[in-house]
Amino acid sequence: MIWLSTEEVAELLGYEKSTIRKKSANGEYVCRYISSNVGRGGRKMEILLESLPEQAQRAYYNASGESQIVVNMTHASTKEQRKKGELRALAITEYRKFSKQCISEGIKKKTKIMDLFVKKWNDSNDFQISKKSLYDWMKKTKTGNVEKLVDKRGGYNRGQTTIPEKYSKLFDSLYLQQTKPTIESCFREVQLQANINGDFLPGIKAFRNYVKNMDQALLIRAREGKKAFDDKCMPYIERDYSKLHPNQFWVSDHHLWDIFVRVPDGKGGWKLERPWGSYWMDMRTRKMMSSIIRTESPNSDVVLCSFGLGVEHFGIPNGVRLDNGKDYKARDMFYPEGHYIVSEEDEKKIFNSLAANLQIEVTYAIPYNAKAKPIERVFNTFEEQLGKKYPSYAGSNAKKRPEDLKDLNIMDVITLEEFIVQHNQYVYEIYNNSGHSGDAMYGKSPNQVYADEPFTIRRASKEVLYFSLMRVKGQRTVQRNGITFKGIHFYNDNCINYIGQKVTARYDPTKPEILYVFDTNENFLFIAEEIQKQGWDLSSEDYQRENQRKKIAKQKALNAYTADNVIRSTESIGDRLKRQAESIDPATIAKPKTIEVVRNETIEENIKRISMTDVERNYEDVLMRNAARKKGISSKQKALADKFKQNMLNRAMTTAKHA
Repeated sequence: MIWLSTEEVAELLGYEKSTIRKKSANGEYVCRYISSNVGRGGRKMEILLESLPEQAQRAYYNASGESQIVVNMTHASTKEQRKKGELRALAITEYRKFSKQCISEGIKKKTKIMDLFVKKWNDSNDFQISKKSLYDWMKKTKTGNVEKLVDKRGGYNRGQTTIPEKYSKLFDSLYLQQTKPTIESCFREVQLQANINGDFLPGIKAFRNYVKNMDQALLIRAREGKKAFDDKCMPYIERDYSKLHPNQFWVSDHHLWDIFVRVPDGKGGWKLERPWGSYWMDMRTRKMMSSIIRTESPNSDVVLCSFGLGVEHFGIPNGVRLDNGKDYKARDMFYPEGHYIVSEEDEKKIFNSLAANLQIEVTYAIPYNAKAKPIERVFNTFEEQLGKKYPSYAGSNAKKRPEDLKDLNIMDVITLEEFIVQHNQYVYEIYNNSGHSGDAMYGKSPNQVYADEPFTIRRASKEVLYFSLMRVKGQRTVQRNGITFKGIHFYNDNCINYIGQKVTARYDPTKPEILYVFDTNENFLFIAEEIQKQGWDLSSEDYQRENQRKKIAKQKALNAYTADNVIRSTESIGDRLKRQAESIDPATIAKPKTIEVVRNETIEENIKRISMTDVERNYEDVLMRNAARKKGISSKQKALADKFKQNMLNRAMTTAKHA
């Protein structure tokens, strides 16, 4: 046995010396008094090391340089704990007496005896017990040993709340993680490290208080992430909605409904799907302008179609506020304002985008910031007022999913078509006409505010709107079987005249089987339709239709190259030869030392004839042929020659015009 002074124990446990004396006097630690000249009244208190907590013993042996040992010893108890142990022992003793008395009176059933005793005890004692507690105590000791019935948990470190700095930092590194470990698991790791080092730690309650007093902003940033920190802790700009007017800004987003709907599985049966909704809302009035419901994932075509529905009914907004998803950033629709222009082709796309054509200001919300997109708050309202009405409601995540959902018969689930009807009735007839508590709404409904607030409606002609709401795809090269788009061939009889040329394509998302084809200068060329693929067993009608298509293509190709359409050069051969000769570098031509001009009247006369225009030469040939046959030219022949000359002149003028 090792006896320590109160100063040594106070250093081990982190208590004041007065606290150590008090705990020892109350029986929490085993102590003794020895004669001493420095003690009080000639006595000095010493405390038994083995009665201290195990951690204190480890710390003592490590500090003294001795090997670390494991002490399997029951901690000393507090005065209150021992008092409870004595009452438990008394209850066991009294039960045994009561049991013997009942047996002597003919009551032999143990459960009945136990019930009678517990009732009698609780009626006459403040220390209340139960049958289960009494059974547990009797398992620990049949004789009523007080030491075995004392609860000694936590008695050694009560009142200790100071966590050493190095262990508080270790706890921070373990606890402040986005995996969100529990206080208990982190405490066990810190406690293990303290045992290895031979240091004393207070109990887990001290660590719970430590976490409770932590900076909440720090906790949220470390354990929940940046988005939660921004949403819950960072200040935000408050917007004054009263300064907006209707149709000034529309906001859009997609929402995956928390319900299941029933759709065909393509095999004659049914399957469950969660429907997607794409919405456009007016920011001033919170009025839902348009929506499209389907089970397919969001894409740019759905964004465009839903926007077109809103514009068709309520006019063109001055601006739009959009989500950062790629389906909202298609360059032919809402091109990001201020985006870096990397080429002339990109600049052209900006000019031809939907936003540019309809003069719409485009703003993208801060990513993952719900406050920047007020439409997300409306989705919560939709789920509360409509989504939770359906038995197929699945909750926003697996933890919130109702248990009885798995027992729901698939035929009791609403179909997609039925949901669309009920959804539209709720959104446009109930939500849009219900009082709203939002900023500057004054309790009015979205429809009422939209009708009361003055504003100018912007509209475009039907034709301009139709072509502006078309999707624009990049350049395509016309091939022998037309234009390829999304792996499908589109053909028009005029394709034969543009083979190998670059064209652009527009299409209406509601009519994807048709392409509107333009040249690279945005001049309309023709409408191409989707080619229907044929099976292997073709009928005579199928062959006839394909042969007719080939015949038309061949005829159009031949028409393009008739004699009248061929452009001939009107420049003389002599002039062409002369220009070609002049283009040769003189330095490459050897210069003769002497120049001699050789004359030949016959060759010179031929050169004169070559230099004549086609019209003059042919006219002269006709006259010479007639003169050779007949030694004179009649007036009729002269008229025919003049007519021939006029035809040649007309053809030359036509050729020059085409050139």
